[in-house]
Amino acid sequence: MQEIDKILERYLLDSEHSIQEILFIRTDVHPVWDDNLAILQLAAQQVLQPAGALMDEYILAFIGVHAQTIISGKRDSIGFLITNYRILTQTDFSVIGKPEKAQTDLFTTTQSPGAISRKVWNDFTVKNKLSVEPDILSALYSGLESVLNIVLPRLQQSGNLPEAIIKSSNLKDRIAELGLEDVLKSYSENEKKYKLFAEKYNVPDILYGMVDKPFFSGVYGLVISAKGITSRDLMEESQSSDWQEIIDNPARIADKKDQILIGNKKHIVPAGQTDKVPSLVELINGLANKEIVF
Repeated sequence: MQEIDKILERYLLDSEHSIQEILFIRTDVHPVWDDNLAILQLAAQQVLQPAGALMDEYILAFIGVHAQTIISGKRDSIGFLITNYRILTQTDFSVIGKPEKAQTDLFTTTQSPGAISRKVWNDFTVKNKLSVEPDILSALYSGLESVLNIVLPRLQQSGNLPEAIIKSSNLKDRIAELGLEDVLKSYSENEKKYKLFAEKYNVPDILYGMVDKPFFSGVYGLVISAKGITSRDLMEESQSSDWQEIIDNPARIADKKDQILIGNKKHIVPAGQTDKVPSLVELINGLANKEIVF
């Protein structure tokens, strides 16, 4: 990793000021930030630790900014933490409580730097909740692209990366891989609301779901059962699609991004969970095709 560290240091020193402002690496002398190593350590604490560090994982760079809470002065790391195994993309921050865990994209020997940078950047722009100036966004993308061009080919030559990522066939593990574990809860984790949903909409065998219950209103959202999925929007009737129906008409994202289309049926997720819809669609189709088992 020391060779990659040295190349990243040269890139940092030779870069434009806009890149130097958003790139943090393992160096004692940073051209802009005296607290470079502290910022890198904070990113490790806020982004890597909640996701769970892998064995022998080594942080190479953090490309990002901070969201700062005015009242407490607390800083939250927003951006891309790049290690010898993966990119962790953090888009969430929280004034009260814990932010959602970072999205993980594992490196393989067959990826191209351009393809993974475009994929990760697209996910970031969809999920990012922080208002960022256009020139800073431009620097973030440029820095991400350049660092991946430096890092990924050298990691691929190391012999420590897999050829492909094998997706888990276990439902609980797949939910974690898709970054849904904080929002897609099992029956035992959200029993009170699921019981209301089951009794009201005749879904007796709920396994997992994404539901909410506003004050003075009924429970709404989407649940997964052994038979298929059922959802209900506020002030609307419930909709159900069984697994065979989903095989015949695979789930896809509607024009309205909080909706999932199965044939002509529209299924919804609770407000605030729109960014989870792509992962949820992948999970639903995997269950229907028996790629994932209950």
